[in-house]
Amino acid sequence: MLNKRIEELCKEFKLPAILNSYQSIANEAAKESFSFSKYLLMLLECESKQRAIRSKEMMLKTASFPVIKTLEEFDNKESSVNISQLKELSTLSFIDRKENILLLGPSGVGKTHIAIALGYGNPPISQPLQK
Repeated sequence: MLNKRIEELCKEFKLPAILNSYQSIANEAAKESFSFSKYLLMLLECESKQRAIRSKEMMLKTASFPVIKTLEEFDNKESSVNISQLKELSTLSFIDRKENILLLGPSGVGKTHIAIALGYGNPPISQPLQK
């Protein structure tokens, strides 16, 4: 009866991650003797993470990228792309500054690859790109 009511309310409030996870999280909380507050926090964090994942999936679907590209995959050996500029772009700080970027160059230098990777929201480049 209790589980059925929880499931009804999760559906009513559109909390699918909590609906799918509350029992396993409750079992973990009971096993580890977590407080009710800690249990609630774990449920809400689970829902938050799943919403972020679903949101990114929806944005990527809406963007209609032909393929997924990342900056880590970018092969700049055949390109004249400035590595320091590419690393700066990878931070996406131009968005905070409300700046536009322009990718210019001949065919085959990686403009589309870079644009898709930036749109995909890669984390900043951590490994040095090879030139």
